[in-house]
Amino acid sequence: MQIEPALAKSLGLHLAIVVLLVFSADFSHKPEMLSVSLETEGQAPVEAVAIDQQQLNARVEQIQKERDAAKAAEEKRIRELERRAQQAEKNRANEEARLKRVAEEKRKADAEAAKAKAAAADAKKRQQQEAAKAKAAEQQRIAKEQERQKAEEAAKAAEQKRIAEQQAAEKAAAERARQAEEARQKAEQERAMQEQLAKEAQARAAARARQAATEVQRYTALIRDAIQRNLLVDEGMRGKSCRINIRLASNGFVTKVGVLSGDKAVCDATVRAVNRAGTLPVSADPDVYNQLKDINLTVSPEL
Repeated sequence: MQIEPALAKSLGLHLAIVVLLVFSADFSHKPEMLSVSLETEGQAPVEAVAIDQQQLNARVEQIQKERDAAKAAEEKRIRELERRAQQAEKNRANEEARLKRVAEEKRKADAEAAKAKAAAADAKKRQQQEAAKAKAAEQQRIAKEQERQKAEEAAKAAEQKRIAEQQAAEKAAAERARQAEEARQKAEQERAMQEQLAKEAQARAAARARQAATEVQRYTALIRDAIQRNLLVDEGMRGKSCRINIRLASNGFVTKVGVLSGDKAVCDATVRAVNRAGTLPVSADPDVYNQLKDINLTVSPEL
């Protein structure tokens, strides 16, 4: 099948226009739809659309965004490199200045140390010379004094020995007597103190026991009153009772309630009353609380 010359000419012209639009388009402006009408001899006009408008716009926008993103990334990278270079130069200058200061301070310190060391050595030398002179003079004086003292010491030696032995014996006897008396007094004081402490402890224990018993009675009554306030009664409970066991936390929270014996209706109502109360009165005193934390109560409805 052969293509007519006029049709081939039309198709070639269309293709040339499309290539021209793709490669010479200014991507900074949105392209417009280009239509071309061609007429050939003996044929109706042929209209060709160069490129789809939406696809071209999308492609142009995508290319522009990619270029802008690449440009922004490159500019950001360059700025970061410049900032790092400036910071490195600043750090190098600061370190160089610091090293100069350290070197100058070390030089001054070394000079001062050398000066002080020389002065100390000179002073030590003079001191040693003076000490040597003083030592020689002292040795001469000691030698003469020792010769003088030898005669006196020989005469006093026997007397001092006798006196020392006598004083030591007297002192030892006095010390033994003193220690014996102190031991006796200390034992007497210790015995009296122990007796006093025992009496005081007994008195405190008795007072504490009385107080604890009173507090237990008072809090038992408070617990019973709290249960009575929450107890729902009816006429059928008259004259009946229930004995229950209650376990309480240190803040009065009811951790467990159980029935020991008694009328079922009264017991059921009593258990409900305890649970309704939730928290019952307890003492902050550990001795009192220990007697209340696991308590048995008899509850009789008040009608």
